[in-house]
Amino acid sequence: MSQVQEARCRIDIRVPLSVRNMIDRASSLQGRTRTDFIIATLVEKAKAMIEEETVIRLSLRDQELLANSLLYEGPKEPTQFMKDLMQEYEDRVESK
Repeated sequence: MSQVQEARCRIDIRVPLSVRNMIDRASSLQGRTRTDFIIATLVEKAKAMIEEETVIRLSLRDQELLANSLLYEGPKEPTQFMKDLMQEYEDRVESK
């Protein structure tokens, strides 16, 4: 099975020689090229940052409040807005 090649672009950066030397050392310790090392490191850091910013973290107290409201308060009567949305969904989507 062949994989579709993703379009590539170039990123140019200027760093102090000492930083490049450190990157070269680290990449050689992992048996990677400088480019492979930089890409892997940046992707790993970007994924971690995106996850950190998109995951909702609740304190223990907030977790307890959420769990109690879901477990014990029961479903509420849908608002007119929600009823309209449900009707629009039924009108647009065929059931299978």
